[in-house]
Amino acid sequence: MEGYIKTKDKNTENYRAESRKLEHVLSRTSSKLISISLDKEYLIESCLEEIGEETKSSRAYVFLFKNNLEYMDNVYEWCDKGVSSEKDNLQNMKTEICPWWMKKLKNNEIITIEDVEKMPLEADIEKEILLEQGIKSLIVLPLFNKDSLMGYVGLDNTFENKKWSDQIQLILKLIAETFSGALSRLQDEKELRHVNDELSKKEKYINNLKAQIVQHEEMLKLSQSKELLRPIGLNKENLNEIINYVIDILSFDMIVFDKIELNLSENIPSILCNKVEISQVIMNILKNAIYEMSKKAEDLEENEKTYSNILKIETYTKDCYLVCEISDNGMGFSDEVKYRLFEPFFSTKKIGEGTGLGLALAYDIITNKHNGEIRATESQWDGAKFIIKFHI
Repeated sequence: MEGYIKTKDKNTENYRAESRKLEHVLSRTSSKLISISLDKEYLIESCLEEIGEETKSSRAYVFLFKNNLEYMDNVYEWCDKGVSSEKDNLQNMKTEICPWWMKKLKNNEIITIEDVEKMPLEADIEKEILLEQGIKSLIVLPLFNKDSLMGYVGLDNTFENKKWSDQIQLILKLIAETFSGALSRLQDEKELRHVNDELSKKEKYINNLKAQIVQHEEMLKLSQSKELLRPIGLNKENLNEIINYVIDILSFDMIVFDKIELNLSENIPSILCNKVEISQVIMNILKNAIYEMSKKAEDLEENEKTYSNILKIETYTKDCYLVCEISDNGMGFSDEVKYRLFEPFFSTKKIGEGTGLGLALAYDIITNKHNGEIRATESQWDGAKFIIKFHI
């Protein structure tokens, strides 16, 4: 009898010591998780490690449910040295295979199993699953978000059977409630981030549509202009007049340039062309220059540097060609970009700011419809230069 009393007193003292340690764990867990965010998600497993070590457990883990409790995933896990991880093996598990387990969790009951071998008959399926993992004893505590079951936190022991005192269960329940609050905040943040991402995608899509609408409106404006109401088709046109007219249309946007050099050669020969289409080519190139200048202005403004935006347009004859050069001192482009500028849907602009069709359309109009040439190279200021050639 005396030996029994001593053993009982020793067990009681051990429970008290473990309870005191867990009380400190509860305090530290609360401090860590009070400001939890997706950027600090690692704190969940940090807390599991501390709980597992203080309770001398083999594994500490958190499972979360999804699809209205249809499936569960082992989302967070800590394993003691020498204990294999089960996290990757316990994903997308159907909850219907664990009816006894789920019933207890839904009723907000703590599942304590001192000896897996002695689990009740109605838990035969759960018993088999636990034995396959080499688990001898465990404790599992439900996690709720308001009134909805969201998951559970558990501690496994693969080396010995373990009894959990009422005091330890109470402290673990408080720790589980701390986890519930933290995981609920993470879930809310994930949903908010998802909503923001979807809104951002829709905004980019809308901006892309707006860019296309603006492009169509400008084309319509060109095609309906009194200056361009000649019969559609090829006519003898003066390239200088086309350039000046496009500059007038874009006059508001052209204020981005501090200096515009127009070196338009006099007495240049007229060319046989479709005035609307050639106007569209000039417009697309100028709009690219305007965009690059705006981007350059933003970059230099951040670095508090002064700058001067320059645009230069030249026309002249050489050999059997009428040549138009449009140069700027913008950001320029790499060799890789230079060789892809005229590809359909290729763009260096941000998503929603361009369709990647402007220069592809320009290339098609000049080379295929007017049997001319167009190419891009580096300007004298290391910006961009577009060279257009027409046969005369």
